[in-house]
Amino acid sequence: MDNQTFYNFTITGAGASGLWLANALLQHGLLDTNTLCIVESDANKANDRTWCYWATKPLAPTVMVSKEWQSIFQLNLSSHSVSLAPYSYYHLRSADFYSELKSKLAKCTSIYWRNEEVIEVNDVSTQVDVKTKSHNWQSDRVFLSALPPPSPTQDDNKLANQRFLKTQSPSASPLFLWQSFVGWRVETSQKVFDESSMSMMDFNVAQGNYTQFMYELPFSSGEALVEMTRFGTEKLSIPEAEEELKHYMDRKGCSYKINEVEIGAIPMTPQFDMHRKYLTQNERIIYIGTLGGAIKPTTGFGFKRMQVYSEKLAQALKENKALPTMHRPYRFRLYDILLLRILENQPDRGKEIFEQLFRTQPIQRILRFLDEETSILEEIAIFSRLPIRLFLKSLTDHLLSL
Repeated sequence: MDNQTFYNFTITGAGASGLWLANALLQHGLLDTNTLCIVESDANKANDRTWCYWATKPLAPTVMVSKEWQSIFQLNLSSHSVSLAPYSYYHLRSADFYSELKSKLAKCTSIYWRNEEVIEVNDVSTQVDVKTKSHNWQSDRVFLSALPPPSPTQDDNKLANQRFLKTQSPSASPLFLWQSFVGWRVETSQKVFDESSMSMMDFNVAQGNYTQFMYELPFSSGEALVEMTRFGTEKLSIPEAEEELKHYMDRKGCSYKINEVEIGAIPMTPQFDMHRKYLTQNERIIYIGTLGGAIKPTTGFGFKRMQVYSEKLAQALKENKALPTMHRPYRFRLYDILLLRILENQPDRGKEIFEQLFRTQPIQRILRFLDEETSILEEIAIFSRLPIRLFLKSLTDHLLSL
């Protein structure tokens, strides 16, 4: 362990956002003359999650991609698959991502690793003080993917309040739901999967006053990830998920074994949205990942956005320009708020909304819309085919809450 008391950059957390940023700093030459400290409390993470994204080409390095699909099959809506072109849907295992990027970063002598938990971060006059249980150091910039726990010398709400000051004031009753999921990686005794097509939202499951669906990623004709997902104020329990997963696999009509289990929950909230496009020159604590607004509130997707933001951040640092945030256009933030309000207040309508969306719109337009790349005319075409009164009621509720 090194005993340095200063690093030019510190990244707390070595998940997707932290490693993408470290990789971008390296790629843009920022570590040729600067030092970076990466702090992670769990250096032994294995395959703890799955990351997926759609794009016209895979994110580099492409060796991380374990499978890609060129078509989508929605059993509850159609009897045939639909091409995703020009997009492909990519899957990668977190173990492959960690291994690939960490081995690459380990070759850089300007990067220092600390396997401990950050317990305090303080922005002082010209630098940031970082503290763990056994070390203290200073940095010009600290990139936070998670808030440190409160310390005895720190106001419990100090960092939380600082976060909200950089985005928006916390409301009395913040809009907050969970995207919770339980997935099985199964191996079947017969060839029951079409490995050329994935399924994003199959609502042929009991809703139970929530918005719930199945997600299927076939890796071969005899192996797939099948996942039960819930959008709601309460997280999906393991027994509930297992019951639906068993029903789903029973319909395949063959025996199977479970090789891996994936359990998780992603916050669905506009609270982390950045309302400013750029940080001020004197801001030295920068939020990345979920805290920085990387996760789209209504989908839970953020992996590709983390990579894109890392590139923009590194480029701005290299050119000594104002640092960008993960700011999103107002209209897309509003669309998310309206849908989240519906899912919170009338969860039984979620299935209707999503099925109508997939039934009436080309999949390419849907993906562009979810990537926030559509035009206003395209968005009018989308909402005109959805339950418009439901969204107008949600808009009224939102305006009255302001």
